[in-house]
Amino acid sequence: ILSETKDPTKVQPHLKKCFEGIAKLKFEDNHDITAMISEEQESVQFTEKISVAAAKGAVEKWLLQVEAAMFNSIHSVTGQGLACYESKPRDEWVLDWPGMVVLVCTAVYWTKCVTQAISKGTTKTYEERCTADLMKIVDRVRGELTGLQRKTLGALVTMDVHARDV
Repeated sequence: ILSETKDPTKVQPHLKKCFEGIAKLKFEDNHDITAMISEEQESVQFTEKISVAAAKGAVEKWLLQVEAAMFNSIHSVTGQGLACYESKPRDEWVLDWPGMVVLVCTAVYWTKCVTQAISKGTTKTYEERCTADLMKIVDRVRGELTGLQRKTLGALVTMDVHARDV
Protein backbone atom coordinates (compact mmCIF):
# COMPACT_ATOMS: atom_id res chain seq x y z
CA ILE A 1 0.00 0.00 0.00
CA LEU A 2 2.72 2.44 0.99
CA SER A 3 4.52 2.00 -2.34
CA GLU A 4 1.53 3.23 -4.38
CA THR A 5 2.30 6.95 -4.25
CA LYS A 6 1.98 7.64 -7.97
CA ASP A 7 -1.45 6.06 -8.50
CA PRO A 8 -3.62 6.09 -5.36
CA THR A 9 -6.34 4.03 -7.06
CA LYS A 10 -4.04 1.00 -6.84
CA VAL A 11 -4.82 0.92 -3.11
CA GLN A 12 -8.38 -0.24 -3.90
CA PRO A 13 -7.74 -4.01 -3.70
CA HIS A 14 -6.33 -3.59 -0.17
CA LEU A 15 -9.14 -1.49 1.31
CA LYS A 16 -11.13 -4.49 2.57
CA LYS A 17 -8.16 -5.40 4.74
CA CYS A 18 -7.93 -1.87 6.16
CA PHE A 19 -11.59 -0.93 6.58
CA GLU A 20 -14.35 -3.39 7.35
CA GLY A 21 -17.32 -3.07 5.01
CA ILE A 22 -15.53 -0.86 2.50
CA ALA A 23 -14.86 -2.36 -0.92
CA LYS A 24 -13.60 0.74 -2.67
CA LEU A 25 -13.37 4.50 -2.67
CA LYS A 26 -14.72 6.84 -5.30
CA PHE A 27 -11.85 8.74 -6.90
CA GLU A 28 -12.43 11.78 -9.10
CA ASP A 29 -10.24 12.35 -12.16
CA ASN A 30 -7.90 14.56 -10.09
CA HIS A 31 -7.65 11.72 -7.49
CA ASP A 32 -9.77 13.51 -4.89
CA ILE A 33 -11.74 10.96 -2.86
CA THR A 34 -15.45 11.75 -2.54
CA ALA A 35 -17.22 8.61 -1.29
CA MET A 36 -16.91 5.13 0.15
CA ILE A 37 -18.57 2.16 -1.51
CA SER A 38 -19.47 -1.13 0.15
CA GLU A 39 -19.20 -4.63 -1.27
CA GLU A 40 -22.93 -4.38 -2.07
CA GLN A 41 -22.26 -1.16 -4.06
CA GLU A 42 -23.95 1.05 -1.47
CA SER A 43 -22.30 4.45 -1.63
CA VAL A 44 -22.00 7.09 1.09
CA GLN A 45 -20.67 10.47 0.06
CA PHE A 46 -17.96 11.99 2.22
CA THR A 47 -18.89 15.24 3.92
CA GLU A 48 -15.57 16.68 2.68
CA LYS A 49 -13.39 15.73 -0.28
CA ILE A 50 -10.02 14.22 0.51
CA SER A 51 -7.20 15.60 -1.57
CA VAL A 52 -4.65 12.88 -2.24
CA ALA A 53 -2.40 15.50 -3.85
CA ALA A 54 -2.28 17.48 -0.59
CA ALA A 55 -0.75 14.44 1.13
CA LYS A 56 2.21 14.75 -1.27
CA GLY A 57 2.59 11.00 -1.80
CA ALA A 58 2.14 10.04 1.84
CA VAL A 59 -0.38 7.20 1.49
CA GLU A 60 -0.62 6.75 5.25
CA LYS A 61 -1.62 10.43 5.60
CA TRP A 62 -4.53 10.33 3.17
CA LEU A 63 -5.65 6.91 4.47
CA LEU A 64 -5.94 8.46 7.95
CA GLN A 65 -8.01 11.24 6.37
CA VAL A 66 -10.19 8.58 4.72
CA GLU A 67 -10.75 6.95 8.11
CA ALA A 68 -11.78 10.28 9.65
CA ALA A 69 -14.01 11.07 6.66
CA MET A 70 -15.72 7.69 7.00
CA PHE A 71 -16.55 8.37 10.64
CA ASN A 72 -17.71 11.94 9.98
CA SER A 73 -19.81 10.95 6.98
CA ILE A 74 -21.57 8.06 8.73
CA HIS A 75 -22.16 10.29 11.75
CA SER A 76 -23.64 12.97 9.50
CA VAL A 77 -25.87 10.70 7.41
CA THR A 78 -27.10 8.90 10.54
CA GLY A 79 -28.02 12.25 12.09
CA GLN A 80 -29.90 13.19 8.93
CA GLY A 81 -31.68 9.83 8.96
CA LEU A 82 -32.74 10.31 12.57
CA ALA A 83 -34.00 13.81 11.80
CA CYS A 84 -36.11 12.49 8.90
CA TYR A 85 -37.31 9.28 10.57
CA GLU A 86 -40.77 10.55 11.41
CA SER A 87 -41.21 12.64 8.25
CA LYS A 88 -42.80 9.81 6.25
CA PRO A 89 -44.14 6.32 6.83
CA ARG A 90 -41.40 3.97 8.03
CA ASP A 91 -41.85 1.49 5.17
CA GLU A 92 -41.10 4.35 2.73
CA TRP A 93 -38.35 5.94 4.86
CA VAL A 94 -36.30 2.72 4.88
CA LEU A 95 -35.79 2.90 1.12
CA ASP A 96 -34.24 6.38 1.26
CA TRP A 97 -31.24 5.65 3.48
CA PRO A 98 -28.12 3.46 3.55
CA GLY A 99 -28.63 0.09 5.24
CA MET A 100 -26.58 0.88 8.32
CA VAL A 101 -28.51 4.11 8.87
CA VAL A 102 -31.82 2.25 8.60
CA LEU A 103 -30.75 -0.29 11.21
CA VAL A 104 -29.22 2.24 13.62
CA CYS A 105 -32.12 4.71 13.42
CA THR A 106 -34.64 1.91 13.85
CA ALA A 107 -32.84 0.72 17.00
CA VAL A 108 -32.71 4.26 18.39
CA TYR A 109 -36.42 4.85 17.81
CA TRP A 110 -37.35 1.41 19.13
CA THR A 111 -35.45 2.13 22.36
CA LYS A 112 -37.10 5.53 22.69
CA CYS A 113 -40.60 4.16 22.07
CA VAL A 114 -40.16 1.14 24.36
CA THR A 115 -38.95 3.40 27.15
CA GLN A 116 -42.01 5.63 26.68
CA ALA A 117 -44.36 2.62 26.52
CA ILE A 118 -42.96 1.16 29.75
CA SER A 119 -43.22 4.47 31.60
CA LYS A 120 -46.77 5.08 30.37
CA GLY A 121 -47.90 1.46 30.77
CA THR A 122 -48.78 1.15 27.06
CA THR A 123 -46.55 -1.78 26.13
CA LYS A 124 -49.44 -3.77 24.60
CA THR A 125 -50.29 -0.86 22.30
CA TYR A 126 -46.63 -0.49 21.31
CA GLU A 127 -46.39 -4.24 20.60
CA GLU A 128 -49.35 -3.90 18.23
CA ARG A 129 -47.65 -0.97 16.49
CA CYS A 130 -44.42 -2.98 16.16
CA THR A 131 -46.34 -5.86 14.60
CA ALA A 132 -48.11 -3.50 12.17
CA ASP A 133 -44.78 -1.89 11.21
CA LEU A 134 -43.23 -5.33 10.72
CA MET A 135 -46.08 -6.43 8.44
CA LYS A 136 -45.66 -3.28 6.30
CA ILE A 137 -41.95 -4.05 5.88
CA VAL A 138 -42.75 -7.69 5.02
CA ASP A 139 -45.22 -6.46 2.39
CA ARG A 140 -42.51 -4.17 1.02
CA VAL A 141 -40.08 -7.13 0.83
CA ARG A 142 -42.61 -9.02 -1.28
CA GLY A 143 -42.62 -6.19 -3.83
CA GLU A 144 -40.00 -4.98 -6.27
CA LEU A 145 -36.74 -3.99 -4.62
CA THR A 146 -33.10 -3.75 -5.58
CA GLY A 147 -30.82 -6.44 -4.18
CA LEU A 148 -29.37 -3.94 -1.73
CA GLN A 149 -32.81 -2.83 -0.51
CA ARG A 150 -33.87 -6.48 -0.12
CA LYS A 151 -30.76 -7.21 1.96
CA THR A 152 -31.35 -4.17 4.19
CA LEU A 153 -35.01 -5.01 4.68
CA GLY A 154 -34.15 -8.64 5.43
CA ALA A 155 -31.89 -7.49 8.25
CA LEU A 156 -34.57 -5.06 9.39
CA VAL A 157 -37.23 -7.81 9.52
CA THR A 158 -34.91 -9.89 11.72
CA MET A 159 -34.33 -6.92 14.01
CA ASP A 160 -38.04 -6.09 14.13
CA VAL A 161 -39.03 -9.67 15.01
CA HIS A 162 -36.55 -9.78 17.89
CA ALA A 163 -37.47 -6.27 19.05
CA ARG A 164 -41.17 -7.03 18.99
CA ASP A 165 -40.70 -10.21 20.99
CA VAL A 166 -38.74 -8.42 23.72
